[in-house]
Amino acid sequence: MEPVYVYSFPFAAGSRYSYHPLVQTSPDWLRWIPLDYAGRGRRLFEPPMTVLTDIVTDLKTQILARPKTPFAFYGHSMGSLVAYLVTVELMREQQPLPQHLFLSGRSGACIPERQRHALQMSRAEMVAELQRMDGDLSLLLRNPRQFDRYEQVLRADMAALDSYQYVTISPDQLPMPATVFVGSADTCTPEQAQLWQQEFREPVAVHVLAGGHFFIDSQAEAMIRIMTSDLCQNLLPLAIT
Repeated sequence: MEPVYVYSFPFAAGSRYSYHPLVQTSPDWLRWIPLDYAGRGRRLFEPPMTVLTDIVTDLKTQILARPKTPFAFYGHSMGSLVAYLVTVELMREQQPLPQHLFLSGRSGACIPERQRHALQMSRAEMVAELQRMDGDLSLLLRNPRQFDRYEQVLRADMAALDSYQYVTISPDQLPMPATVFVGSADTCTPEQAQLWQQEFREPVAVHVLAGGHFFIDSQAEAMIRIMTSDLCQNLLPLAIT
């Protein structure tokens, strides 16, 4: 089989290493290209960005600098939103588009971000926010220096999400198919996830998997089965022979 490339967009405070369970479960022909926001992963010493449009421009530039075809996008939570916004920018600039979008852990783009006022939040408030979203901070809280770095990028990512403003792209919706994953116990409901349909011409498939906001760790095998099935179906003429 010819390779299909999947650019992955991290969730808030995540990095290129955040989707390890998905990468490890994937077949050989599914080639992951992990992306980093500034301030983490291989870009650890760059200052984090606090404006979402700056992050989108930065990631778009990375993708255009190393074209791989055919390709798809995957993002979880914040990563879903960034993947979607990068796709919108690529379409506006008439650049090559992903053949499929895989989005998880976020309501449709039309749902506004809950304003957290991240730059003013105390550390206790940030910890409470993560715990509300099913985040496990037990190891980080035992390592103050590591948590200091984590808090810096998390606060920047939350501030970037605070800056999000939805702009509809109708009637020129995105032309590629989309698959949406949501956890059965996540704060994002299946009905809210279905609102992604507003941004796409083709029917959006929504899959509810057991778990909270970070269901992606325990449901990697189920997600990869769905992703590979969708890619084989939609990219058969292009890549899967």
